[in-house]
Amino acid sequence: MYLDSPLPPNIALDQLIASYGIVEELSQNKEYLKDVIELAKEVAGSTVCYISILDSARQYIISSEGMTEFPTEKKDSVCQFTVLNKKLTIIDNLSCDENTCHLEVAKGKHVYYAGFPLINSDDIAIGSLCIMDVEAKNLNTSQIKVLHLVAKSVVERLDTRRKLIKLIKEINTNFEPGECSDLFCLSGELGHLHKEVIQSKEQLELEQNKLKVSNRNLSQFAYRVAHDIKAPLRSISAFSRLIQKNGSDSLSPEKNADYFEFIKTSINELNGLVDNLLNLAEFKAKITPEKVSISELVDNIEVLFFQSIKDNQVELIKPNIDIQVFGYKTLLKQVFRNIISNGIKYSDKAKDSFVKVTFELQEDAVQVEISDNGIGISEGDLKSIFDPFKRVSNQSEVSGLGIGLDTCSMILKDMGTELRVKSELGVGSSFLFEIPIN
Repeated sequence: MYLDSPLPPNIALDQLIASYGIVEELSQNKEYLKDVIELAKEVAGSTVCYISILDSARQYIISSEGMTEFPTEKKDSVCQFTVLNKKLTIIDNLSCDENTCHLEVAKGKHVYYAGFPLINSDDIAIGSLCIMDVEAKNLNTSQIKVLHLVAKSVVERLDTRRKLIKLIKEINTNFEPGECSDLFCLSGELGHLHKEVIQSKEQLELEQNKLKVSNRNLSQFAYRVAHDIKAPLRSISAFSRLIQKNGSDSLSPEKNADYFEFIKTSINELNGLVDNLLNLAEFKAKITPEKVSISELVDNIEVLFFQSIKDNQVELIKPNIDIQVFGYKTLLKQVFRNIISNGIKYSDKAKDSFVKVTFELQEDAVQVEISDNGIGISEGDLKSIFDPFKRVSNQSEVSGLGIGLDTCSMILKDMGTELRVKSELGVGSSFLFEIPIN
């Protein structure tokens, strides 16, 4: 018996980079990663920001305009030094640095370079988040910390795409990443493949019913992710602007720490949304019930909607007790997020608006009530409030997909409970449900 020999390092790296399907993604979706590139550019206050992905010989450049048509040679890339060192690399003048003075980029107008390494979950540097400018910059500690967090967010989004592609290929060996241009398409392909596999099982009727519920949740959750992903990005941008405006040196250590904690929470929330899409694509195979602090969920959501709460001038009133329940943390977070988000969006601008969360302990469960004094829902619309894509008549001026409450209702039914609503037009709404404690 002969053991398989390990692949040469250059081939292994090429295969790793290819497994992300980046070229296929960018050929179809020019907007891919544009949001984080624009955010990094804003935080750094630079004229140029791009993402560089490097295999053994080539560099793929992704900017806010999409990916360059042809890869460049790795040996001509300034980002190779960031990947080699696996740490932040700052060069104040490219034309004067011994490592870069011979490169073509050093002959251009951009003299300054700062590279933040993109290190994946296997601790391999696959590229760099690159900042360039026409003059030397002095990034402060706050900016550097935020840009490291943005780089981490980029890697986690790429790793999620890679996991989805791998999962699909385990079922369909003929699948090519170019057949799908985004995460939702990959999730749809995964759902289709699961359907083919499940139809061959002995308990066909039972498995088809489970598949129907899971596919419905997956489809609607994908729409919610596309909408909700904007909220943490707005929070990151808002706190970054606060740091830039005030300067880290003028802020108290406590305030500085708070701002960074808010930014970290928002980035984790952003990555969590994408991870949740992968979890649902696997039909809960890896989602297990656990002890969950619902008070902590509400705290996290307050940070997530920091900018929206501020813009809508809404007070979020939270319970002063911490209660542990037993359930699916991923899905419970989605329920709280959707209902609280609606309370913020549909606030009455003529009032001192609030969204109030209360917990009431029962024998073996906790009753959750999320109420607001917003524009309310008419009696006629209450009958169909949980229908998918339903937008009630007095909410047409507010943007949204109209699928949040339907998703919440399905999630809670899947947990063996029910979402109930009480509302009066012009007075406000109240949503109630129970969560088991054990």
